[in-house]
Amino acid sequence: MGSFLTQSLTIMIVDDDPDITNLLEVYLSEEGYEVVVAHTAQAMWELLDSQTIDLILLDIMLPDGDGFDLTRKLRETLTSPLIILSRKSDSIDQIVGLELGADDYVTKPLEPRNLLARIRSLLRRTNLNNAAQPAAPAAGDKHIRFAEWSLDVRTHRLTHDNGDEFTLSANEAELLYFLASNSGQVLSRNDLSVAVSGREWEYMDRSIDILIARLRKRIEREPAEPEFIQTVRGKGYVFSTSGNN
Repeated sequence: MGSFLTQSLTIMIVDDDPDITNLLEVYLSEEGYEVVVAHTAQAMWELLDSQTIDLILLDIMLPDGDGFDLTRKLRETLTSPLIILSRKSDSIDQIVGLELGADDYVTKPLEPRNLLARIRSLLRRTNLNNAAQPAAPAAGDKHIRFAEWSLDVRTHRLTHDNGDEFTLSANEAELLYFLASNSGQVLSRNDLSVAVSGREWEYMDRSIDILIARLRKRIEREPAEPEFIQTVRGKGYVFSTSGNN
């Protein structure tokens, strides 16, 4: 169990339910991860100040903080993957979480194997779990340039020639890289979902559309009239390198 995992990857579980944290701490430790637990938002910030965290599992209902607000604040300073844990299965809550910068949204009750698959997928894409896919090119090799923009997938850095620089989430960086690498090709939501998360797209799943909207805010002069990431009605999206940003 977990023998192929890169050692010393640290996952932080932020949840006030000891039954959940105990279950996940044991399960993830057996899979080879270092696990730290915070039962409050204050404890989470203290842990973040004292050690490097490679991935965060964040409950949205904490006694001293709103998970959505914490997600927004975490995204201002942290590039590590973030998965929201919630008993709320309403699509609106999922959309809000993803719009605020979460990389994934998992509803309770948790199924540990499903959660583990999502964790591994995110860590692979952030180059923290290369041992899990030895034949794949390292994320450090993934750079791409389009128009006046440069993207480094490993660091999630998106840089404009004028000096502007943005730090994207893992999913944003992976999606932009895939779009730009397939410039001129119409890509369906399923194509994009598989490329970003390794999962088939499901009807009514808006996660790809939300990521697209976030990327447009970064690279488009007028997000409502995009030049780079264009919508193809009924089919998906196409990336154009002819944008004049």
